[in-house]
Amino acid sequence: MSEEAPTYYAVLTDAGAELEAQALAEGKAVVLTHLAVGDANLQTVTPHPAVTELVHEVHRRPIDARSRDAADPKITLLHCTLPADVGGFWVQEIGVVGHLEGSEADVLYAYANHARYYKMLPQDGQTVTHEITIPIVQSTDARITIVVADEGYATRQEYRALSALVQDLRTVQRATWTLETVIEEGGALVLPAGLAYVPGLHVVSLSWDGIACHEGSQFTEAIPDEDGKCRSLTMLCPLPIGSDLEIVIHGHSAAPAIHE
Repeated sequence: MSEEAPTYYAVLTDAGAELEAQALAEGKAVVLTHLAVGDANLQTVTPHPAVTELVHEVHRRPIDARSRDAADPKITLLHCTLPADVGGFWVQEIGVVGHLEGSEADVLYAYANHARYYKMLPQDGQTVTHEITIPIVQSTDARITIVVADEGYATRQEYRALSALVQDLRTVQRATWTLETVIEEGGALVLPAGLAYVPGLHVVSLSWDGIACHEGSQFTEAIPDEDGKCRSLTMLCPLPIGSDLEIVIHGHSAAPAIHE
């Protein structure tokens, strides 16, 4: 049994394919900057490569974020959010707008239909935002540059990732134990069950018999497992049986401090 075609989908327009070909020929990039939304005059539309503009564009937003499709890494997902104070119109079609690097001539790079949705304003009785996602599959090896607005909104995916990072920063892992085997110089010090760290995202502090060990002198981070986490340290000095060890793992961020 063949799979049914999706009701709502996006296509690369002929103009978008030509833009990729030109970019490839001239060694330039295709620059994607905005998502346009339209009401299609409240008529049903079918995405077609020959489309050069929306039936009836009602609003245009900078791209807020980009991500990869979890099921197909060749597909790039573009995201933008219609904020609460934007609306009073129907959304039934979406377009991706871009241009050739060094040019200001915008082209409708991709086109998609959208389930009919009314984007309300607060005065309509509800305060809502609406997140739009459109998949992009380029047709050539042309270089694609996606401009993400600095003032853009965080998508749900980014919010979940940020929440996980904040929680990780707040969580401290700590354990003490007595070594039952000798650890030779260059050997692996396996951490107690349940403890793990991610290089670059965690700071590891190790104490041996109450004396702080220094990373780079007495120990170093190990090679991560397949899930990106490390569950051991590489010792740069030997540890005898009976050593009392304490490890503290806490979150770390390279982001600059926020000042008033």
